Amino acid sequence: MIEPGRVGAIVLAAGAGSRFGGGKLIAPLLDRPVLQHVLDAVATVGFREVVCVVPGGPAGEAIEGACRWRAERIVRNPRPERGLSSSVRLGIGALGQGSAA
Repeated sequence: MIEPGRVGAIVLAAGAGSRFGGGKLIAPLLDRPVLQHVLDAVATVGFREVVCVVPGGPAGEAIEGACRWRAERIVRNPRPERGLSSSVRLGIGALGQGSAA
């Protein structure tokens, strides 16, 4: 079994949500943004650290403003159009690189 206090997590939140019609992560679901449900669930696990990769620019600002952040470290992906792997690389690179945002 993995001990959560020894493991970090990466939340990938830089996608455009184009199949959803855009804005999926901040769309309301039961009175909270969709991403907030993810952050709340991740917080219950007790990971050593959590990195959340969001897009750069106005989309990232909207996500940051819509959610209640705890100790998650927010990392902006300036080129999310390069695909999921670009966010994964940024998230991995941010693990263990400092305190939360």
